[in-house]
Amino acid sequence: MLKDRVLSALIGIPVLIFLMYTGGIPLLIFVIILALLALFELHRLLEKMNLQIHLMLLYGSGLIFPIIAFLAPAENRESLLFVGLILYLLIHLVLLVLFFPKYGLSDLGASYLGSCYISVLFSFLILIRKIEPYGFQILLLIFILTWACDIGAYFIGTRFGHRRFCPAVSPHKTVEGAVGGLASSLVVAYLFYLFFPILSVKVILLLAFTIGLVVQLGDLVESAIKRMASVKDSGSIIPGHGGILDRFDSILFSAPVAYFFIKLIMF
Repeated sequence: MLKDRVLSALIGIPVLIFLMYTGGIPLLIFVIILALLALFELHRLLEKMNLQIHLMLLYGSGLIFPIIAFLAPAENRESLLFVGLILYLLIHLVLLVLFFPKYGLSDLGASYLGSCYISVLFSFLILIRKIEPYGFQILLLIFILTWACDIGAYFIGTRFGHRRFCPAVSPHKTVEGAVGGLASSLVVAYLFYLFFPILSVKVILLLAFTIGLVVQLGDLVESAIKRMASVKDSGSIIPGHGGILDRFDSILFSAPVAYFFIKLIMF
């Protein structure tokens, strides 16, 4: 398992860094593909919960929200994304009437929540990359801090973990692992600052602390969804890691939180 994880990382990370550096349409296409694959995994999980999902709405969000993020001008990026959320909500409510009683509130609620969870949150990768003048460096930093937290939590939790963190959702998560993940983010953030001082040391450490907290939450949210669907992994597309959701569940939380952190504190 560890060998597969390392091999996948050695292949995937350089490709990901290249796409982040390039930005533009290549990054947009990558985010859309990520979103569609994750939506496919989520759709299978929701089916196991006996939920009936309107496929066009669910998969359509994987195109609509990344494109909104890509095309939105700098002065009203968040506003346009918010407008898209409201319109998508209204469309779901209209379908409740048009297809009554085919889709229930639980079906449409799962479709809308899934669209927000995956398509909207993935779109923040594009919004971060568009931040001038350090969009690439900030996006790279967010991924590095997220990975550092995940890796630190895994190894420290495996070796020293005893006290269960959230046993009802994820029996293997420990308090020691959570603290180790947070500490790893802080250490890596300081090292990043030494090589790329694009942010002050206080800001970068505060960002690392914030990401270290929300990464744990993102992992637990996906664990809760998988537990409700009674599955171990969301998929098997990435050797050693499982599915797209298994690998990117943390970044779904760290990216939007980091984006608003930067917008509110730095600018």
